[in-house]
Amino acid sequence: MNAAAVLIAEYGHRHLDRLREQARTRHDRGSSVVETIILVAGFAGLAFTIYLAVSGKVQSWIGKIPG
Repeated sequence: MNAAAVLIAEYGHRHLDRLREQARTRHDRGSSVVETIILVAGFAGLAFTIYLAVSGKVQSWIGKIPG
């Protein structure tokens, strides 16, 4: 019985070590998600600004067409 108890305790210790390591690595992933969201929002804002500028130019060109 003592050997079984030692094996169970050893397994539990290894499992806790794995859980602690996973918790440490998951913490770093959150910052990259936030950075990605900020980058995507920034590029979306830039694309919208460019769209508005180009759209205004195209509308002015269309307005100059006689007819």
